[in-house]
Amino acid sequence: MGLPTISERKHYRLLPGEPEEPTSTIVLTSKDSYFVDVRILREKLEEEKSQEANTKNCLAWAFAGKSNTTLTKDSSMQLSHTVWDHWIDSRTNNPDPDEGDMWVQPNGDILEKGKNSDPVTGEETEYEELWHDLQVEAFGKKHNRSSLVMRADEPERNIRGMVIKIGSWCEGILKVKDELTVERWEWKPTDCASDLATTENSRGKERTRNDWIRTFKIGQGILPCQNICSRTHGKFGLNAVLKSTTDIDWKSDIEWNVVEEYYW
Repeated sequence: MGLPTISERKHYRLLPGEPEEPTSTIVLTSKDSYFVDVRILREKLEEEKSQEANTKNCLAWAFAGKSNTTLTKDSSMQLSHTVWDHWIDSRTNNPDPDEGDMWVQPNGDILEKGKNSDPVTGEETEYEELWHDLQVEAFGKKHNRSSLVMRADEPERNIRGMVIKIGSWCEGILKVKDELTVERWEWKPTDCASDLATTENSRGKERTRNDWIRTFKIGQGILPCQNICSRTHGKFGLNAVLKSTTDIDWKSDIEWNVVEEYYW
């Protein structure tokens, strides 16, 4: 456990190939190691930038759960070994955990090393992922940094969902049976000149009054991201409940519970 982080992947490499980054990958990790990992294909995202919702072809992978990190005690640059338990996974309802060794780079970035299956040959192959932590923005009158984790868990209705908001990013995943909904929201102030082009390209996307914009969505489900991002003051409180409605074969409320809320 540590401070909440916003990690952006800089490249992915299947050895002995060259590093590349075809996705926009952002991982939000809370103080208690809850995480949401959303990987969106950049080229498809650009093609669909003016659409209100995206297509499934735009999503490379999305998963969420809880991670467990073991710090190393030697004098090398290896920082830790981490196992990510996929509680929700866009690719399967029976996911396996994945794991990797984390190595600190001279500039402070983290190089993750591990093994997974080559998508072409199916053979186990070594991989590398380079991660860079983004700044966590502060908001509100007290200028606090904050993180919030909400979860929906109704086994009797085959419902699993997780949403995490940290700083200027919010991501969420919901699965109702085999139906998948994924959202990403970003804080993009409209009074910044550098954001004018982004605003033009995002016409048709949902935006809150306090400059949060939904930059990605697939699926028919309703996540509490907009409600979370619209809130400008006060705490939700641990175990607080929000309800959302989804139209996937049936119409019914889904309860989202606050499982972690942290300010620093």
